Amino acid sequence: MDKVTAKEKSHVIEMTLQGARNCISVGKGVIRALGEPSHVSLKISDNHDSLSVFPCDEDDVMAFRVPVKLLTDHHCVMKINSKRFVHGIMRSNNMDITRTYTLSGEYIKDMNTCVFSLVDGVTMRTLIVRGRQTSDVQDN
Repeated sequence: MDKVTAKEKSHVIEMTLQGARNCISVGKGVIRALGEPSHVSLKISDNHDSLSVFPCDEDDVMAFRVPVKLLTDHHCVMKINSKRFVHGIMRSNNMDITRTYTLSGEYIKDMNTCVFSLVDGVTMRTLIVRGRQTSDVQDN
């Protein structure tokens, strides 16, 4: 039986837009797929229908440091806080800024980039709002 190396394994390519918390959470699978960079950058497409995450240098515009313990501590998460950026993305895609959306993406090996559609594959997370629970909804 052939052994599969960590680089060959499939990673869950996911991020969340958390409107109520004004942040973007980048999944650990994204960082693994990108080769465990120290910094990543986010770019939104010209027509605002997708987000890209890719490795960058620490002095690049929109560079965000990947937490050192992200892949070794299961409690560690990567969050990018920016009310203006998060709400801007959400409003331009008719998303409710009080909700949390999970974006499924794909890793593009040739470009070493993870791309997330803001139109397809967007799921609204279950959320507790003032003591009542809202159900999961597919936005497609």
